Amino acid sequence: MSTEDNKAIVRRAYLDGLNHRDLGVVDEVFDVDYVVHYPHTGPVKGVEKAKEFLTQFLTAFPDCVFTIEDQVAEDDKVVTRWSCRGTHLGEWHGLPGSADPTVPPSGRPVAFGATDIYLIRDGKIVEEWNTLEQLDVLSQIGALPGT
Repeated sequence: MSTEDNKAIVRRAYLDGLNHRDLGVVDEVFDVDYVVHYPHTGPVKGVEKAKEFLTQFLTAFPDCVFTIEDQVAEDDKVVTRWSCRGTHLGEWHGLPGSADPTVPPSGRPVAFGATDIYLIRDGKIVEEWNTLEQLDVLSQIGALPGT
């Protein structure tokens, strides 16, 4: 596949899948053995575990909208800088494997982003290195002292 094809796969995950709350797109573009590496936690293995996290995230921020800000691709890797805006309207459990407590809905607006690296093989995302800074989100929803 071309680098443009690989970039389109990642864009589809965000713009068609997450923005439309269609986790069927996740099944289409993520490999069944997908692995995601989040900051400060161990890897999450398997597309079903990833979908559990995404469902929880989309419940906590049900109106969030993702925007692809930049993409760069080389060979089988795609780097995507994205942003997200929404409102904290459901419980937030933090990143998978984190020790952070559950945060009840705050009703606060949030705006955050990350720059992630995706490994694409045979038209599927097989691995991701995610850079979401959980402290930024926790601060915006009032879960840290003084926020």
